[in-house]
Amino acid sequence: MKLLEPFYIRDVKLRNRVVMAPMISNLAAPGGYPTDEHIAYMARRTASAGLIITEYTYVDAVDSRGSPNELGLYSDEVVPKFFRLTDAIHSRGSKIFVQLVHAGRKTRPSLIWGNEPIAPSPAPLLGPVREMGEEDIRRVVREFGDAAERAERAGFDGVEIHGAHGYLIAQFLSPAVNRRRDRYGDGVAFLEEVLGEVRRRTSLPVGLRISASEFDPNGLSPRDVSTIIGRVAGMLDYVHLSAGRDGPLGSSMPFYWRRPAFVDLAREVGAGGLPLLLVGSVVTLGDAEEVLRVADAVVLGRQLLADPEWLPKAVGGKPFRPCIRCNQSCRGFASREVRCDVNPELGWELIPLRPGSGRATVVGGGLMGMEAARTLAERGFKVTLLERGEALGGQLNWLMDPWKREEFLPLLRFYEAELARLGVEVRLGEEGGREEGVWAVPEERQPAFTPYSGKTVLVDSNLYAYQDYAFKWAEENKVVVTERGLEGLDRTRGYLLAEAYRKRGVEVVKDWRDAEAEADVVIREFSRRQPSIGSAIWRGHWMAAEYEP
Repeated sequence: MKLLEPFYIRDVKLRNRVVMAPMISNLAAPGGYPTDEHIAYMARRTASAGLIITEYTYVDAVDSRGSPNELGLYSDEVVPKFFRLTDAIHSRGSKIFVQLVHAGRKTRPSLIWGNEPIAPSPAPLLGPVREMGEEDIRRVVREFGDAAERAERAGFDGVEIHGAHGYLIAQFLSPAVNRRRDRYGDGVAFLEEVLGEVRRRTSLPVGLRISASEFDPNGLSPRDVSTIIGRVAGMLDYVHLSAGRDGPLGSSMPFYWRRPAFVDLAREVGAGGLPLLLVGSVVTLGDAEEVLRVADAVVLGRQLLADPEWLPKAVGGKPFRPCIRCNQSCRGFASREVRCDVNPELGWELIPLRPGSGRATVVGGGLMGMEAARTLAERGFKVTLLERGEALGGQLNWLMDPWKREEFLPLLRFYEAELARLGVEVRLGEEGGREEGVWAVPEERQPAFTPYSGKTVLVDSNLYAYQDYAFKWAEENKVVVTERGLEGLDRTRGYLLAEAYRKRGVEVVKDWRDAEAEADVVIREFSRRQPSIGSAIWRGHWMAAEYEP
């Protein structure tokens, strides 16, 4: 299997072709160095990845940071802390590259110590920005070199320059953002200076992450990106293709987008003869094999959050937790750490499950109950799971959104296979009580489906169930959905859901007042913390992890 074959990035030998994607986690310390939790989180992913690429790592303590607890190689003082991270990865047989970034206009003064964000042109994004002068450019180029030097001293095996997703280098490269009239109006000139400085200051392999498309008619196209790569290929040891800039479409495509996500874009762009790494919604071995038809290595992000042992489990034919591509707990890091709706252990790797023994009964065969039963069995209990219905899955069986069904139902198949593997006795059609053991019946449920015919139905709600039911209602009714009902979703998911609605004849409106006047049925219900896959799984896991008979 090609996925298991080693390959080289320059003189660095990687034991397989699985790469962990750089993903902001907010698990680092406020001072920008890896914490014990951060190291444990990344080390856990070496179970699959021959190469770990750190989250974007800021290069100075002036204006380059983009997230509150982001990694930063801005000072010699943090080098020993980074050495702890590289030692942890190396001791598990994998390699680790650091991804260096300057956020440019993609930050706020509160994140950059009260300073004003800088950009190639004064084009605001999150707020006002200052156009960079030549001294700013010289400083930032030098700081990339400083950070790369520190990376080499800290034991990293390579450096990746972040030129994707609308950060500073991408801002220089994008014609939609860079409006300069000087020599830096050709954004490649700035990239060449950064790459030249990094290569001059270190002996490490150097790669470039770049968006294959910005999904913007005024931005970079695949042809533009191919030209850029061709111009700097002699300064690179590999290319890492992603996608997106500042708009709703980006690298973490939710379930309304096909997977794997960017194979066709990669075919258009190529890699100028260099090793090519490709990211984009890889969940199964089949997805990975499709990526390897155009790339040398498969970059996994969310799937390694969902299950760090994805590779050995998938290759061995064992059940693995599938990423459901919901983009809910793994996205949006203004005020929280990374989490995963389907993996309750993510971010808590330092808290091992305590051994247990004896018998345990779990009442409820939905997600909460299945996770509780799985966790108890992992601890060593002999588990019986009681479900009063005729099938496991609970509210998963209510799904009506066709895209959700395709991505979410494999999670049910995972639990069924995992419970069988662990020897959990499942009794369907049997109702238990609270006194039986672990009560895993949800206190709240999503609303049940009510059929309508020949009506105008207004859905003004953020409840996931109503968002699903809109697809079913649209078969026999005129359905109108409000934009404010989608505001709690990850913006890419919300954008693509609105597109999916429109394709099914569902109208998406900004002002609910006008739509309400014409509606026969008005569904209006908002909840700050509604029942979700994540809340159910997390509750089941921790109730079982702390269970004592």
